[in-house]
Formats: sequence, C-alpha cells, structure tokens
Amino acid sequence: MTSIDSFIGTPLLISSVLGVLLFLFLLVIRLRNTFKVSIIFFLMTGILVAGSIYSYVSQHYIYFAFTLILSQFVVLPFLVVKAFDNPEKREEKRAAKKAAELAAERDSDTVSKEVIAEIEEKHQKLLSINKELVLKLSTFFNAENSMENFLEYCNDMLTQKVSADGCVILIADDYDNTLAVKSFKGSFPPPYKLPEDLPHKPIRVETNLRFAQFPTSENIFGEIYTGGEPAFIPDSVKDPRVYQNGPEEFLQCGSYIFVPLKQADTSVGVVALSRDPGKDKFTKDDFDNAVILSDAISTTLKPLYSFLDYAEHTELNAGGTIASKYQKELLPQKLPVLPAISLGCYSNPLEGVCGDFFDIMVSRKDKVSFVMADVAGKGMASLIVMIMIRAILRLAVNTNQTASTILSWANRGICFETAKIDHFASVALINLNTTTREAEIATCGNNPVFIFTASDKSFKQISTPTEPMGVTKDTVYADQKFTLEKGDIIVTCTDGLLESLNENGVQYSIDSLKKVITKNSASNGKDISNRVKEDLKKYCGAAQQYDDQSLLVVKIQ
Repeated sequence: MTSIDSFIGTPLLISSVLGVLLFLFLLVIRLRNTFKVSIIFFLMTGILVAGSIYSYVSQHYIYFAFTLILSQFVVLPFLVVKAFDNPEKREEKRAAKKAAELAAERDSDTVSKEVIAEIEEKHQKLLSINKELVLKLSTFFNAENSMENFLEYCNDMLTQKVSADGCVILIADDYDNTLAVKSFKGSFPPPYKLPEDLPHKPIRVETNLRFAQFPTSENIFGEIYTGGEPAFIPDSVKDPRVYQNGPEEFLQCGSYIFVPLKQADTSVGVVALSRDPGKDKFTKDDFDNAVILSDAISTTLKPLYSFLDYAEHTELNAGGTIASKYQKELLPQKLPVLPAISLGCYSNPLEGVCGDFFDIMVSRKDKVSFVMADVAGKGMASLIVMIMIRAILRLAVNTNQTASTILSWANRGICFETAKIDHFASVALINLNTTTREAEIATCGNNPVFIFTASDKSFKQISTPTEPMGVTKDTVYADQKFTLEKGDIIVTCTDGLLESLNENGVQYSIDSLKKVITKNSASNGKDISNRVKEDLKKYCGAAQQYDDQSLLVVKIQ
C-alpha cells in the first residue's frame, strides 16, 4: 500500500509555482505603484520558492521545514514593528520633515531673491552713473582740453562719493608702455619709492607725482594695471606693495583703493584713491563704490577717445601744415662758418608734429651757443612754445651768464605762461669758447649730449635727465665744463631720433648712433651728420615714425 509521503513532491511543486506567481504579482504591484509593498515580502516569497524547489530536487523534505522557519524569521521583525507602530506620530514626523523642507526651500528662495536684488541694485547704480557721465561727457566735446577737463570732473566725483582725501587718475601710453598721471587732486601720499635726490618737501613731492610716468611693473600702479584686478588696502603699513617714504607727516600713508580702468578686458589706466592715516580707514562699501564708479568712467572714456582722435586728426590736417612751415623757417637756413669748428646737422620734422628745433647763435667772436630742443605737444601749440623758448634764449646768450643760468631764466619765463597748453620742453644748451675750446653744457629734460674723444676713441653721454623746462620755476640746472681737443666731437639730438623704429618695431638706440660717429670720426661735421642720416633711413626703411628727428654735430678741427 502506497504511503501518503510518496506524494509530498506534488504540493512542493504547487507551492513553488504559487510562490513564483505571488512574486510576480508583488513585482507588478510594485512597478505600477497600486499599493505600497515592502521588500520583506519579496524576500520571504523568494525564500519559500527556493526552499520548495531545493526540497523537491534533493528529496530531503526537512529543508522545506527550515525554509518555512527562515521565512518566518524574516517577516517577524517587520510585523513586530508594524504591530507597535504609532500612525499619528509617524504622520507628525512626516509633516515636520515636510515643513522643514519647505522652510529650507523658502530660505533658499529668500537668499536667491536677496542676491538677485543686490545684483539688480548694483547694475541699476552703474546704469545711473553711466547715464550721468554720458550726459556730462557731451558738454566736454567742444571744450578745450576735453580729456583733462573730463578726468578732473571724474576725479571730483570719485573723491566726493568715496569720501577720499586724494585721488590720482593715470592713463596708459601704449607706445612708451608707461602710466602717466593725468589728474591729481587732494592729499595723496606717494605709495611708490621717491627718487633719492628728491627733497622731501610737499611742493617737490607733489610736482614729482603730477608729472611722473610709471613703468607697468615694479610699482603698485603698474601691478594694478597689468593684473587688471582692483586692490583694497585699508592699512598700507601692513601691505608690502605700498612703499613708506619717510617720517614726514605728509608722506605717511593711510588707506588706499586702486582700480584698473578697463575696456573690453584691456586695461587703459588706473584710478587710485587715498585717505589720510589719521582718519577712518576705507570700508568695503567705499571699495565697492570706487569699483562701480571706475567701471562707469571706463565705459565713457571710449567715446571720448574716439572723438578726440577724430578732432586731433582734423586739427592736425588744418593747422599742422602751417605749424610745420613755420618750424622749418625757425631752423638755421645756413650754418655759420666758425674758426677751427666743423658743423653738421640733420632735421626731419614730421608733418603736423612740430616739436623739435635747433639753433646756432654766435654772440661774440669767441663764443658760440648751440641749442637742441624738443617741445611737448603738437601742431600750433608746440610752435607757440617753441617761438617763446627760442626768443628767450636768443636774448639771454648775449649775456655773460652760464648755460645753467640761461636755462633757468628761460624756465622762469615759460613757467609764468598761464595759457592752457602744455608748455614743457627738453633743452640742451652748449656754450663753446672757440679760442680756448672750453665747453659749458647744461640740459633740462631728456635731450642727450654726447662727446667723442679723439685721443681714446671713446663715446659717452655727458648729460643726465632732469626736470623739463616749464615744470616749476624753482628748478635748478647744473653746468658741466670741460676742454675739447682737436678731433673731439660733441653730438646732441632729440629722443625722436634715438627712438626711431624699424619695420620690426625696434628703436634705433644710442648704440647705433655711437657706431656711426665712431666709424666716421675722421670726417668733418657735415659728413658725419650725413652718414647718420643715411644710416637712420636705411635702418627705419618704410616704417612709420611718430616724432621729429633732429641731430647737431660739432667737431673741433
């Protein structure tokens, strides 16, 4: 008789099939999300199906009992948790979590709105300042010195709105790769190292800053210009970029703000603001206002530059021809014949520039004066100053005064000129006694004077750069005296000759001049100047030049 245990495989197969169906229905419910099914039920069903199949295959039905026990252990903790669960507390936690999420979202929205409002306020302020500057800018177009007057207006605005004690605006000169001070107001202790030979007096320090030109490196102005990022220095004593010049009260540095003036990510200048050390330091709000104002100034400078370029081109076309004509008439038409002296000269005045002139004045039988000058500015403006300097020097060389005294007289005369034009000039004056061959040289500005010594074939510069004529009436010039020998050569020129460019943008330089002078030292003055002229033209080729070129050669025969 067959035992009932022999049919136990059938319910195991049925259990396996039902378990698989149960697993599939649970999966469908989970995927369609029609009811929340715990992962516990998937695990329990999987254990039962696996246990049933294994028990059927192995014919050891004890495994099915272990499978039931295991599945019960799996589901039991879940049922215990659910049996003692508090739906109200769970709902409270869910509500609290949701409320926290909503609060965080609202805070995030509030912060975002505040940031957006701050950005909108900043841009609205910038637009308002731009509008104000553009409207004001239009009033400067037809005025004289448009750029200077507009920068003065900007300087006043910056000083007032940032509550600064001083402000300096520097504009870049791309050709010289320098930064020049274009507007200076108030108390601004220089944050750069002053020249060692400059007296620590307020008027001299201020003059030095007003007419300074800074390289684009090794000073804080150049670093801000090159880096293109503003700098906030509330305490300059702790910042190594600011140089402390001395114990004098007017030289003590306080707070500074430096902002580059930029157009299309390119720096065109620098705004620098200062506050005296005895007052409250600049704040972050002051810094932000300075940046906004400087950005607005940068924007309005573009149309002003365009207008000035157009106006300058028109003015040069109109007045440049006239100025160049009179400039040529001021140059010696014929070189004088001097005993035991051979002269040579070369001048190439550019159309519309009118900056250079030289003169040869025989005041006595034994005294002749040579002048080489380079006047700032262009066109008719420089021609007026040129005529003034020439007239003063022509009168003064007839006295027994030294070359330095004569330059001082001319400087005072130019400094008393109050016309609103640049009245600065670099001048080299050489007094030569034709009998004793004693030379007396004085210079102002950067016009160089060289001497070639025949005895040792040496060529050296004997002049040193000083303050130009017309900066301040108290400027003192120095004389250099020496005796010339037969074959010695004095050479003076303007910077336009030395800075002449070839087609690769490289300057002619002192070395090129030295080579020509040394090679042709045995020739007379006229031939030497002609050799320099030929060498310069060969060097420059078809490259465009931007300044007058002038040369004077005096050789002792």
